Amino acid sequence: MATQLTFASFAYFLMFCATMTFSPGPMTLLLMGFGMQEGLKRSMPVQLGASAAYLVSILIFAVGFAELVKGNVLISRGIQYIGVAYLLYLAYQQWTRQGLCLQTLDTPMASGFKGRFGKGLLTGFSNPKTIVMFSAVFPQFAGQGGDTRMLDLAALGLAFLLLQFASGCLYCYFGQRIRHVLQSPKRQRLLQRATAVMLLCVAALLARGF
Repeated sequence: MATQLTFASFAYFLMFCATMTFSPGPMTLLLMGFGMQEGLKRSMPVQLGASAAYLVSILIFAVGFAELVKGNVLISRGIQYIGVAYLLYLAYQQWTRQGLCLQTLDTPMASGFKGRFGKGLLTGFSNPKTIVMFSAVFPQFAGQGGDTRMLDLAALGLAFLLLQFASGCLYCYFGQRIRHVLQSPKRQRLLQRATAVMLLCVAALLARGF
């Protein structure tokens, strides 16, 4: 079965995923903290927990919700606009945010595989933004054909999980250096505004697709 994903749509999707996974947030700060205190190897259970949370979210909200609204043009169009509005909101939030709270990196770490895996799992599930991201943004990049839509969503989900895993490992491994960079308010603002611009570009590209 062939996919309907085009090179352009997949490239835009990768830009969106890279922006979401590599920009600092609750999950990246958690992984950075574990990496700084425990190193990459001992931080892997946290990363695995985060990946499991995102995988379940993709199955429920991206795949499940896409099946629920399949064939309903009005609902699908409404979800598309919600996705663009969500990206604009994220861009505004990034542009106006007043720095990052790096004190959380010094909090005590969970012990044992189960404790660390659970920490990553709960952090992944506790962010309500994942519901909007996977249900309203992901399906817009997939083809509209019923036979290939699930295959497209599977390819998009796999790409997101790989990028998220790569970013998590980098934050764990280079935690001390990344923290040193983020401690500069000027660099924080630069990173946040670059993230905002990239989100605006993705939102504009999706809006053109309507």
